[in-house]
Parts: sequence; structure tokens; C-alpha cells
Amino acid sequence: MTKKKVMKRKLKWKAIFKFFCFLLFLFLIFFYLWNLRIKHILITGNTYVSDNDIIVAAGLKNYPYLFREKSNDLKDKIMSIPYVDKVDIHKGILGTIQIDIDEALPLFYNRNNNKLILTNKKEIDFSALDGVPVLINYVPDSYYAKLIEKLSQINRNVITLISEIEYQPWTSNDVVIDDERFFLRMSDGNSVYTNLLHMDKLNNYIEIYASLEGKLGTLYLDSSSDKISFSEYTN
Repeated sequence: MTKKKVMKRKLKWKAIFKFFCFLLFLFLIFFYLWNLRIKHILITGNTYVSDNDIIVAAGLKNYPYLFREKSNDLKDKIMSIPYVDKVDIHKGILGTIQIDIDEALPLFYNRNNNKLILTNKKEIDFSALDGVPVLINYVPDSYYAKLIEKLSQINRNVITLISEIEYQPWTSNDVVIDDERFFLRMSDGNSVYTNLLHMDKLNNYIEIYASLEGKLGTLYLDSSSDKISFSEYTN
């Protein structure tokens, strides 16, 4: 009869030890990150909202555990601030959290409801702000949202030159010719007629002003014509 040889398997202790060390390493990393508190908060991109307001809104005032705070939850809390339009959050393994803010900009002050209107269409309780136009009369709801949208597309340097915005439909013999017309009083002394359809022409205002060579008057930027119509003030 032939004898069967029984093969004894030897445990590979070195491999087991390495695997154990690897698991221990992963555990230590997890333990470190799970118990890592925020040590430094870096906020960028904010002008109108203070660092403290952002920290308080996010619930980071007491420097909580960094990786126990979900980034999406932090974003939602910060986005509750009207001025905040977009938020990006980056966490570092040394305890640093960086919050990058894109702010909505003040667009105009609505004298009718004492609200400051932002480019993201949010309204906040605020007094009139330097460098921000004042809407002095009522605008029908059907045009109001579009006014915000159109002004948001205008160069910031031009917005700061507008002193007052007045809704002023163009009528003739009690017939409405243009019910989307607005009259703008500029801080440089000029006046501008524009409408929702051609409001983008305001982006050329600084170049147009330079071409006037110091003359003051009324600009008509409410037509489809490429020609600039200008009526100089009479003494």
C-alpha cells in the first residue's frame, strides 16, 4: 500500500504581521482625522459679509471637529446669508478649512420697500448705500424681475455712475409707445433714457461719455439704432 503524504501549511507570519500593521495604520489615520479639530479658518472672496458672520452662520465658532462637519451642510448654512451667491469648501489634514465665497453685489436700493436689491435677486433690509442707484418709484411686477436681471448684466463701473432709476413709460397722446422705458439720472450730470430691450447699451456709457467732450445732456439709448442720440442741456 502506498502512503499518502500529508502537507502541513505553514502560517506566513510575516504577511499576517504586515497586514495587521496596515490595518493599524488605517485605524490610526481614521482616529486622527475623526478627532481632528479645526485649527485655522481661511475665508476668501468676501467683501460685504464679515468673516465672523460666515463663521457663525456655518456653526464653526467653537472650532468643532473638522471631518465630522459635512461640507454640503456647511455650504447650506453659509448660503442662508443673502449676500452669498456661491460657496466652495476645502479641508486640510492639518486642521485647516478654507471657505471661498462668491458674493452677490448690491444692485440698487428700492425706496418703495426700503430694501437693498442684490444681483441674485435677494432683498435685504438696508439703508441706501453709497455707489448704488436708488429706484425712486414703483415698477410693475412683470418688469421688476427683468429689471434686476438686465441691470445685473451691466458693468459694475457703470452701475456706480447711476444715481437714480425712475420707471417712466413713453406715452404720446395717452397712447403707450414703450412701457419698458426707464429714465436714469447719472452722477456725472447726464440723463439717460433706456429700456429693458436695449439696456445692454449702458455697458458703452463710459466710452460714450468720453466722446461728449464735457457736454452735458440727455442720452437716448432706448432704440435699436446704432447711432447715439444726444440732446445737450440748454442754459
